[in-house]
Parts: sequence; C-alpha cells; structure tokens
Amino acid sequence: MFREYTKALFKRVDARQLMQFKPPTLPQRIYTKTLSVDNVHYAAFCQEVDWPANEHVHPLYLQMLSLPLQMQCLLDKQSPFPLLGLIHAANKVSVLDHCDLSEPFECRVRFHEVRPHNRGWEVDVMLEALQAGNLVYRAISSYLVKVKAVHVAPLGAKHDFHDDCELDNRALIGEISVSANTGRRYAKLSGDYNPIHLSAISAKMFGFKRPIAHGMWTLSRAVSAFVSHQDHGQSTNLKEINCRFRKPIFLPNDIHIQQHCKTDNSVLMDVTDSNDSLVHLSASLTFN
Repeated sequence: MFREYTKALFKRVDARQLMQFKPPTLPQRIYTKTLSVDNVHYAAFCQEVDWPANEHVHPLYLQMLSLPLQMQCLLDKQSPFPLLGLIHAANKVSVLDHCDLSEPFECRVRFHEVRPHNRGWEVDVMLEALQAGNLVYRAISSYLVKVKAVHVAPLGAKHDFHDDCELDNRALIGEISVSANTGRRYAKLSGDYNPIHLSAISAKMFGFKRPIAHGMWTLSRAVSAFVSHQDHGQSTNLKEINCRFRKPIFLPNDIHIQQHCKTDNSVLMDVTDSNDSLVHLSASLTFN
C-alpha cells in the first residue's frame, strides 16, 4: 500500500468540517471487492501471530486482508479526515457465520459513524463480508482524529471493560519478546506500510521515539495466546472481539498477555508491559 500512503501525503481535506460543532459529513460511497484467500499467505499469517493450525479461521485475518479496501475508503475524496495522523483507537469484530477460506468473500467497506471525542472526532470504518449472499463477518475499526475545536466532548466518566472486574485476579497466559523487525514483518503480510511501524528514522518523522507495533498484530497475538491456553477439547470458536488500544508498544519490547473475569463464554484480556504496570490494549472476547 505504498501507493495509498503516497496519496495520503498529498490528500487535501476540508479542515473547516472538523472545526464545526456538528459532526462532519461522511461520504456515502461503498467500496467493494471480491477477495480470495491464498493458502500460503494465510499460513504465513498464522505463523506470524502463533495461531494454532487446527483451529477455526483466525477472527482477525479477514480484517487484515481487507485493509487495502479500507485504505481506499479513508482516502475518499469527500472524506474530511486526513489519513496520516489518524490514531487507531478501537476494533469490534463479529464472526456471524462460518467463514470458508476456500470460497471467495464479497467485501464491502464504508464509513459507518462519527462521534465527538474529548480530543477531536472518533470515526468508524465498517467492513462487511458475505459468502454466497450470506453476511458472515463484520468488523468496525474506530479512528481518532485529533482536533482543537469547540465541538469536543467533555472528558467524562470512561466506560471500561474492567468496570465490574477485579484486576487482582489476572492470570498470565503469555509472554512475548517483540523483536525490532516485527513492524516490517507484519507490514509485508498486511500491506500496512505506515512509517511509524517500519524504522526509528521513519517513526521519528511522526513523533515517535522508536517504531511501534501494529495494533492489529498485538491483538492477533493476544487472541492466539488465549486460544492456545485453553484446555484440550474446549471450544474456542470466537464470535466477537471488542478492543480498545491504550498505549503503543515501542520496538523491541517484552509484553505480557493477561486474562481475567473468565466465564463459560467470555473473557477479558489485557496486554501489558513486562512489569504489568502499563496497559497496551484491553479486550473482551466472546466465544461458544
């Protein structure tokens, strides 16, 4: 996606829309493409994120595969949002039906919703994937665009996945040494060549002291750790993933994956630093 990031450098946006009190107008165009899965590519993805080969399809693979289509949506000429500078804030993924990797996916991507944020606007991009006319997958990616304007929402009480959960009961289920070239490896798989992930030089151009790991790489590894940690024979068919990204993971680094508040069909997870003091992401998983 070098071409898309080059376009982003020269994309002109109407900043006046972002400064108004009312939400900016979202483009109505739907971007569509039929995607077929390459087995070699899927195997490389599974190896990168340590996904058990005998499990169901990784619930974040289709989200990654559709990234070029999502980039086209974000680069829409009518979009008031600059692509460079967007902060990946959250993800909600719903696996609605069986996803057959041997059959093509009809993917549709569009802007979904925009809402005030105390630092600007938070905008959603939605992916829907169909097979044989049946909706099997939906993913919503939320991005923060920082704006200093009169519209911004006040900093109120934050809803957190852990509001009703005792953090003292966290259980360590994974320890990962994240190497310095993780961003480049995942970029090669995903096509997401955002400069902040590639090298210290390119990351510093955008205000980061070192390159940072892709949020979707981190979430994918955390989901894999949860599945791998389950008792043999226990169902791990994930139906929904809700994630908020908290703090970037600077490369290289060591991270811990923690689970807590586990029930028969749900669990809460954190990815923390090696001291368990800094939370990089929080997620809730629902499965059957």
